[in-house]
Amino acid sequence: MAKIMVIAGGDWQIELIKKAKAMGHYVICSNLYEVSPAFPYADACEVCNVLDKEGNLRIAQKYQPDAVISDQSDIAVPTVAYVSEKMGLRGIGTEKARLFTDKGIMREFASKNGINIPKYKVCKNAEDALDMLEEFGRIIIKPLDSQSSRGVFTITSVEELKEHVEETISYSNREKVFLAEEYIDGDEFTIDGLVVNGNHYPLCISVKEMYKQNMNISKTQTYTYSSPNHDYDLLRKTNRDLIMKAGLPFGLTHSEYRSHNGKYYLIEAGARGGGSNLSGKIVPFMSGIDNYEYYIKSVLGETVDEEPLKNLHLPEKKAVIMRFFDFGEGTVKSVEGKDFLLSSKNLIDYQLNVKPGDELKNPRYGRLRPGHFIIGNEDYESLKLEAKEIIDKVRVVFD
Repeated sequence: MAKIMVIAGGDWQIELIKKAKAMGHYVICSNLYEVSPAFPYADACEVCNVLDKEGNLRIAQKYQPDAVISDQSDIAVPTVAYVSEKMGLRGIGTEKARLFTDKGIMREFASKNGINIPKYKVCKNAEDALDMLEEFGRIIIKPLDSQSSRGVFTITSVEELKEHVEETISYSNREKVFLAEEYIDGDEFTIDGLVVNGNHYPLCISVKEMYKQNMNISKTQTYTYSSPNHDYDLLRKTNRDLIMKAGLPFGLTHSEYRSHNGKYYLIEAGARGGGSNLSGKIVPFMSGIDNYEYYIKSVLGETVDEEPLKNLHLPEKKAVIMRFFDFGEGTVKSVEGKDFLLSSKNLIDYQLNVKPGDELKNPRYGRLRPGHFIIGNEDYESLKLEAKEIIDKVRVVFD
């Protein structure tokens, strides 16, 4: 039995903790709140901000873990790397952590290594971004190192830029600057994978549909092996090239790209799995690979069998739909249809934390979406019908 420290204890770290426990390990979990969703699943719990590197280091010094890990949290990646380094434990290193969490540094790296990226500029204030706005007419501004689309805005005027820039900067953690980049039309994709012994393996791809009220937040992510409209083999190769050139030694990966004029443009790349239980639920279902077991064994320095990955033939018929709810705005009177959702024969996971009295607003960023469901099977057409039925049945009645 090893002792494993998990930094971050929200909903999306629960599956990782459960896997570590199932493998026979003792788990210490740190998170900002005394009442944190993942705490009941851990053996020991400590209250500490994920961003507090020294605080988490003190917790590690107290418990002397054999490994420090996290998942589905960009802001946890630098802290995990820092604590691991200071404790002399296996990790990706602070330099790799910065590469995979600082959007400016990652874009510079990608550009130097032949990966297509939008034109961009790191800015300190609104005035710094005016030339980008003048050149392209439509730009995206985003924090340098945040998550869940916090502070991400599409800008088409000087007035919009001035209105949103301070909020965008507020979500940058390491340095109070922001990224301004050209807006690129085209479908957006996620691609999740796994690095074992320095070798990267792509495991699943989704195409996104965005909220009409906020085109920077995904409403639906559809996972299939291939697409009639896009070259998924090219996307797999593009992302593998990026991860391999970055030299990530092990771990989970989550990248996002946009397709434009037959090319894939990097939007972001993370040294962690995708959120909303993408890595915890969807990746294993779509690929048949226990990615968390590989991750935990790798970080502990245990021998891992790479042959199943080298010989992996991804299931060509499997499909998953992850659909976020879009209830509208108002004061919640009641929620209908939850029993119908729970009876879905293809339900993999869901979250629906809406109750009477809640005030719902159109989400400004990903974490404010009112819930989601994940369904999967080997018949994509029937899955689409099932998703539509769930959307029709699960609804909110407003006062």
